[in-house]
Amino acid sequence: MKVRISTFISTITVLAALVLPVTLPAQRTESVTNGQIVFAQLIGAGGQGANVFTANPDGSNVLQVPLVYLAEDFGVPIWSPDGTKLLISHTVRLDGTGQCCLFQPATVNLDGSNFNQLDPPNPPGASSAGMDCGAWFPDGTRLLCSFAAGSQPGVFSVRASDGGDSVRLTTYPFGPNCNACDYANDLSPDAKRFVFLRFKREVTNLPREGVVEQVALFVENIDGTGLQQLTPYGVAAPHERASAKWSPDGTKIISGMHNGNLFVVHPDGTGLTMLKLQVGTQKYFAFEPHWSPDGTRIIFGMFINGQEGMFTANPDGSNVVQIVSTPPFENLYNGPDWGTHPLSR
Repeated sequence: MKVRISTFISTITVLAALVLPVTLPAQRTESVTNGQIVFAQLIGAGGQGANVFTANPDGSNVLQVPLVYLAEDFGVPIWSPDGTKLLISHTVRLDGTGQCCLFQPATVNLDGSNFNQLDPPNPPGASSAGMDCGAWFPDGTRLLCSFAAGSQPGVFSVRASDGGDSVRLTTYPFGPNCNACDYANDLSPDAKRFVFLRFKREVTNLPREGVVEQVALFVENIDGTGLQQLTPYGVAAPHERASAKWSPDGTKIISGMHNGNLFVVHPDGTGLTMLKLQVGTQKYFAFEPHWSPDGTRIIFGMFINGQEGMFTANPDGSNVVQIVSTPPFENLYNGPDWGTHPLSR
């Protein structure tokens, strides 16, 4: 996703001045179901792309995944259903004339082999340069992706082998001049529905804000029918780290709010509930939440105590645990995905 919202940076800067030191214990997550996590880490202050790492969910045994093309600053790595490879939501590379940048997804093995840039032969838009992918289908043969380029942006399913054979699932209703448009995020556990974020620009009455991006969560059947809006516009976070992930039991979807809180909502739009993360009186900004495979924990990024870190918690926001610090966690990162790949001992 390539939307750039300056208010997010302003918000976390303000929070940095408000927070006080907090010490949260680290714990090792042992589970037959819960395996390794995967995440991306920005290089430097950003603008140079991001590296991808795997680790145990306590932050130990961090290993870098070699990439032919780096993940884009806010590219997200996603485990394949069988845990043997990763999907990088979008990478960054130069086009054929040496100009920046083509934003296209790729798949890769954990050791960096079989790096496969997805460049569909017949993209649904003007090109595949605005292509982002958010989820695998259960059999690993297709992906849930978004195309922002062209006159009719939307969400599509495509072949995982090359990004071809695109099947339109949504049509963005607010015209072609969009940035993130309809952003594909996740499939339901039974793969019958998917959740996506719909961005739209709104003109405000505040001169300093002008035009702002607002986001709403939607679900739809995998055949492109049954579109349903889950949240009003303005609830979900309208920045690069916006996401929405289905719980393993299919009963909830978790996402981040514009004010840095996390929330859950049922797939029928009922039960929208803000999660109060139990970090005492500390101010925080949480983002990009995901579920553990067994549904007993959530994992998310959080800006607190003047630093950004990766944390886990119970699904109700209790028992917040900071993952053990290692060098890759010291800079900005994004997209923690918790898979079933066996833990490294």
